[in-house]
Amino acid sequence: MQTDHDVVILGGGLAGGLLLRQLRLQRPDLRVLACERSRTTSFKVGEATVELFSNYLLRRLGLSTYLYEHHLPKNGLRFFFDTPARDTPLLAMSEIGSQSLPYHPSFQLDRSALERELRDGAARLGGELLEGAKVTAVELGEPHRVTFVDDGGRERTVRARWVVDATGRTSLLAKQLALRTPVQDHRCLAAWARVRDLVDLDGAAIDAGFRDRVRHTSRRLSTVHFVHRGYWIWLIPLRGGITSVGVVGDHRRLSREVLTADGLRTFLHGHRALGELLAPAQWLDFGGYGQLAYGTKQWFGDRWAVVGEAAAFSDPFYSPGSDFITLANDFTADLIGRDADGEDVAERRRLYDGYLQYRYAANLPLYRDQYELFGSFDLLRARWDFDVASYYNLWLESWLQDQHLDVGHLRQELRQRPFVVRALERFGALFAAAERAVTARGDYERHNLGRFAEGLGSIGFVRELGRRDRATTDAESLRIFALARERCFELLGKASGGERLGFADFVTGRAMAGVLEGS
Repeated sequence: MQTDHDVVILGGGLAGGLLLRQLRLQRPDLRVLACERSRTTSFKVGEATVELFSNYLLRRLGLSTYLYEHHLPKNGLRFFFDTPARDTPLLAMSEIGSQSLPYHPSFQLDRSALERELRDGAARLGGELLEGAKVTAVELGEPHRVTFVDDGGRERTVRARWVVDATGRTSLLAKQLALRTPVQDHRCLAAWARVRDLVDLDGAAIDAGFRDRVRHTSRRLSTVHFVHRGYWIWLIPLRGGITSVGVVGDHRRLSREVLTADGLRTFLHGHRALGELLAPAQWLDFGGYGQLAYGTKQWFGDRWAVVGEAAAFSDPFYSPGSDFITLANDFTADLIGRDADGEDVAERRRLYDGYLQYRYAANLPLYRDQYELFGSFDLLRARWDFDVASYYNLWLESWLQDQHLDVGHLRQELRQRPFVVRALERFGALFAAAERAVTARGDYERHNLGRFAEGLGSIGFVRELGRRDRATTDAESLRIFALARERCFELLGKASGGERLGFADFVTGRAMAGVLEGS
């Protein structure tokens, strides 16, 4: 097969730029070209990272020094609760959050700065990234042919062994192959802006007692959520005094009026605490999406791949998009390297695709029909403790041990997929039932004022992550499941019982008997 390049990446944004860097670091013998339509970088949402993606940046891509020098460390997720009137002052709100920087690092990224570093760094590593290169056609074959118009207006066609679609929501190759699948049962919209000189959550103007409640750890460095029934508002700090601010909501609860700059500003200022924080701020930009979630029929094909938002997106509440970039990039780089060495990658391609589909299917129950409970301290605390402990115990543990690249491990994971997804769906239904019961009693906002809970208080194994065996993680999963069930039963006003439960009880619904229909 005669080719001009071993790999052509369509897009040089976050997913494409990181993949180019990874390939240059891991396989400097390969010829890699990235075609990026834009000539400049700009602010983008998706600034908050989580632990799995951050580990990818540090361990795989060697960006530790760069990130600590040019971006901000993230102080976990933080949630503030309000009343239906949206008139609670910040200091009176109940809060879930950290009292110190987490053991496993994550970051608040200036996407524009990072993407510029990745573009400039590509040349230093011997890669080729063409800015101002608009891809006009992709013809898959032996070899693939990619046609683009370069920065000088000339049309060029190059031949490549591999093509990777990293064009974001443009999804150039994904749309050509009709890969996108709609998600009709989770419909959310989002709007956002960047502002300068927001009131400093850690500044002298903030009450000393309020700061002492979290032992003077930095609230500003957290991804701050103001949570309400059906929607949530974020504050994400960036370097230089800039803050990303936005709202995500269920389409039944959040008006599409926020999809304009004036509409978003009016909406945010309708919340007392936010309005006070935003009062001195200078507004810099605006953006929005009318629908967030979509899936993909396939992540990998015959020497092609789709990564990042070119493939799929679920929900931004826990920032899972960057984790999907991590896994898809790592799988893609592994397939490309093995293929270059002459290995038959057909089974790995099938397993990698199946694992990403599994992860996506397991991710949706965290959000689908869950937005109704977000505005309650009691409900969200129970949901958060379940979600974050499961994330650390299963997904982060697996990544830290590189189990996602082990064929035997993946086979076992995919055998368990239907049972795990079913259990997560049942928990989603259980949390939804608890919300209905709490609402019916008039207790939805019962503890929304004056309470504090440690954000990672439910996780006692943080320092052991990456060294535990399967039996330990399985036992921890059962503990997490049992605790979530107990809390939901308490909220439902039902006795949880003292019986010993196994995975089969959660999958079949026996653990939820008498609460969920059909269990």
